[in-house]
Amino acid sequence: MTYSKHAKLVSTLLISTSILIGCTSGDDGAVKGNPSATATAVDISRRIERLASDEFEGRAPATPGGQAASQYIADEMAAAGLSPMGENGTFFQPVQLTSARVNPNTSTLSIGQNGADVVDGSTTENVVFWTKRLEKNISVTDSELVFVGYGVNAPEYGWNDYAGLDVRGKIVAVLSRTPGGLQSEERAFYGSRKGREASRRGAVGMISLATPASEKIYSFKRLIKEKRLDSARMGWIGEDDEVYSSAPGLKVGAAISPAGAEKLFAQAPMSWKEVLAVVAEEGGVPPTFDLPVTMTISQASTLNTIESANVLGLIEGSDPLLKNEMLVLSAHLDHLGVTKTDEEDRINNGALDNAAGVATLLEAARLLMAGERPRRSILFFANTAEEKGLLGSQYFAKRPTVAADSLVANINLDMPLLTYDFQDVIVFGGSRSTLRDAIQKATAQMGLTIGEDPFPEQGIFTRSDHFRFVEEGIPSVMLATGMANGGEAAWAEHFEKH
Repeated sequence: MTYSKHAKLVSTLLISTSILIGCTSGDDGAVKGNPSATATAVDISRRIERLASDEFEGRAPATPGGQAASQYIADEMAAAGLSPMGENGTFFQPVQLTSARVNPNTSTLSIGQNGADVVDGSTTENVVFWTKRLEKNISVTDSELVFVGYGVNAPEYGWNDYAGLDVRGKIVAVLSRTPGGLQSEERAFYGSRKGREASRRGAVGMISLATPASEKIYSFKRLIKEKRLDSARMGWIGEDDEVYSSAPGLKVGAAISPAGAEKLFAQAPMSWKEVLAVVAEEGGVPPTFDLPVTMTISQASTLNTIESANVLGLIEGSDPLLKNEMLVLSAHLDHLGVTKTDEEDRINNGALDNAAGVATLLEAARLLMAGERPRRSILFFANTAEEKGLLGSQYFAKRPTVAADSLVANINLDMPLLTYDFQDVIVFGGSRSTLRDAIQKATAQMGLTIGEDPFPEQGIFTRSDHFRFVEEGIPSVMLATGMANGGEAAWAEHFEKH
């Protein structure tokens, strides 16, 4: 890995931060007041290699390796001179998590028609279960099934897949991905709310149908493989000892293979091939209708309560009034941990995802502490359980350790790719936020440009921790290295091989 490229990313983040909070960093990444305080490849390298070492065992939440990584980050924050902003005078905000692991051997799914099975749910070739409620045993018997297209309600586009449908007490079948014609970040937003929309309308379950478009991005075979490795889902526990859910009405969920979907629509008003032909057309609107089948799902899960922690440190602002406003710089500290396979190397070290982001965070903290204090305060936030559903960031955004109204903006780093000399920066969420203007000024000072979202079909806007701040009304963006100067090839190679 070329860590000198990372020093440039630290400088980009630093200048963006400086413009947002009224600091006075130079356009070369140096902090005024201390000309020697510039981003160093040595410090960045040291932190990435330590965080991605086998010592931390992939940094999974609530594991010895994950806990050791959290302590290391807290120690680095303390060494930089940051003030602890966790609970009880520490750098840590404990997060209670419940883990539910579906047992495929004792979980069943059957879709029947006239007393005969239409889809065989006894094998993962057709079905992958996931939990919707984190409970030990959940079942829905002989539920009616309704095809609701993409399952999206986007009123500003005049799009409502639920128009004229009653799904109360039923299971909804939804197409993977989202409709074309929506702006990319809005597509991601509405795609992330499918469960909420179904729950709000009274549905008791949701199944996802793989399409040719979704297969190109995240195939059903890959889903089977990854669910076999770790089928657990997590949720955080609130003060009422209940697991938080954004879609509390949904009891069960599953993904159906393309072959299973074809059987599911065999006697429907339209065949599966006919439905796919409609959505393949530019602006094609899928039909919605009741499916002539009933569905029974029984899910048995093993529950486990664990504790992980967010890590938070503060640089207090110098202005008597503005110091009460906080810019949050965030990067998730967790990764995938140890894979349950027979391979010799089972540790997912996560150098780019996201030791690189955390190393950038810590270097920015060191630089800002070495110079003049910014007028506004900066909260450095290394959060847990991103890989489990953006849980640590959601917990903090809903239950912050500081005054909620003090949080004015968030800049997030997640998996910056640093294998090439990047010349542009992607600002995910930037087109929906005035933060883009500040980052535009910062990148211009470094001779960089801002590129467009290169992966609109992947919905990255909703897939990292900045989105949890967006949900609470806090302007938030995520920075990533761009496609210019070899970036497109580097990203393609990374996704294909790593």
